[in-house]
This record gives sequence, structure tokens and C-alpha cells, in this order.
Amino acid sequence: MEGTRTHDDGIPDRLTLHVGDERRLFERARTRSRPNELVVSPVELHQRNVQRRLREARLPKDAFRFEDPVGICVRVLEAAERSTAAVDRVDRLSLIRSVLDAAAADDSTNLPLPTGTASRDPRHIEQIRTEVEAITNFHPERIAAWTETAGGIDAPIDHEAAALLDAGFGIERELRNQTAKAVSETALVRRATRSITATDGSVWADTYPNIERLTLLGLSSLSAPHTDLVNALLAATPVEVHVHFREGSGEFLRRRIPDLLAVADPGTEAFE
Repeated sequence: MEGTRTHDDGIPDRLTLHVGDERRLFERARTRSRPNELVVSPVELHQRNVQRRLREARLPKDAFRFEDPVGICVRVLEAAERSTAAVDRVDRLSLIRSVLDAAAADDSTNLPLPTGTASRDPRHIEQIRTEVEAITNFHPERIAAWTETAGGIDAPIDHEAAALLDAGFGIERELRNQTAKAVSETALVRRATRSITATDGSVWADTYPNIERLTLLGLSSLSAPHTDLVNALLAATPVEVHVHFREGSGEFLRRRIPDLLAVADPGTEAFE
């Protein structure tokens, strides 16, 4: 399906949205002395499939540089001379277990946890934290929207929705007290997002001086961290952004883009 971008649909001028239609990427394949397009997919398998299709079609890859969102943000942070150290999932689960053990031993703790038999399972708590991070990026506007929406839902779902937010936010706060590293690789995306906007895009230009276009591929959803990164690039750099949604959910996501981008100060955290 053709990319869409009109002047009255709330979509920024340098953002083009597609549902499928990855052949448009192949039309830009040509021999170049250096890449001018970042081809980005959160899933490495999708990147490999695109590269395989280029080989099978005997098309040059010179115009493209393949990255994942975290890899891009690590390079931006390195250019900004900021730390890129992050806790991996194994160590994060260990930290969560320590936090839960401490909370169980101290009745005065104010750590909010969901009810149920899995409330003391580090993997369950980490899943909640990850989902809250993906939906809100810990941005105060999204957290406020979650709270408001939960308050308008019938019981007992309203309490359950509020409890999930409190648990995800609470364990993130506790983890930050346990380590000087970024709690997750997604936190690096937030840091890079803030660096791009804080430097009016200069740190991006230093990192990727020849990149004119960023293409996000193979998305079945658009997480809040990736939305904020796109938002920062559109606000602070001249880079064009193309987003390719998968068939099925793509039409719905395309309609949601103006609302997703309507968050001020992308990368801001409610902890600050």
C-alpha cells in the first residue's frame, strides 16, 4: 500500500507511513560511496530477511546501513559521551528478586505489587515492568493518561489496571535505586532521545552525518520508546522517517500516529 502523508491529517511532513509496501525500500537500492539510509528493525530476523531479498534480487546494499533501535541509540550516546552501560535481563531478574525479598522482610515497604500467586515471581514482575515501559516509556503524560483511563473502567478492571501501572512504575523505581547502570536497554533509547532533543540534533548529526532517511520495518506495533525516538528525530533533525507497519494491524496504527506523537518532550521520565 502506498505511503500516506497529507497536510491535514496530523502527520508531520517528513514522516511517511506504509502498511507493508517494503518494495519501496528496494527501489532506493543503488551503488553509493557511503550509506544515506538507516534501515531499522527491532527484530534481527526481519533485517536478515530484507538483506536476503536484496541479495536474491542482485541489488546493491551500499545505500543502506542496517541497525536496531538500541544500536542506534548506543552510538548516539557514545557521541554524546554518555554511559551506555545497561543491566541485562538475567541481572535484572536477580535485582528484582532481591527487591522482592527485601519487601517481604520489611512490612513497612511501600513497594506496590499486584495480587495473586505470581506477585512474588521475578519473571512476572519483570513482564509487568516491561509492558509498562513499552506502553508509557515512563513519560508523565502517558502515565497520567493510563491513570485517567483506568479510572473510567468498570470495577474490578479499573483496580487491576491501576495496580499494574503502580507495580511496573514501582519496581522500575526500586531497580534504579539498586544500580548505577541503565535498568534496561530501552532506557538507553530514552537517554539518546533526550540527547537528540537537548542538542537540537547536533549529536545525531555527529553520529550519522550522511544519513538522510531512517526506515523502520516490520512493525506489528509502535512502542512508546520508538515513538519518542521518531518524535525527537522529526523535531530536531532534517531526517526523513518512513515507517512500515505489518499488514493487519497497520491501518489501525497508522490512524493512531497523530495521537502517539502528541507527547511533549519525548524521552522525559516521570522519575525526574
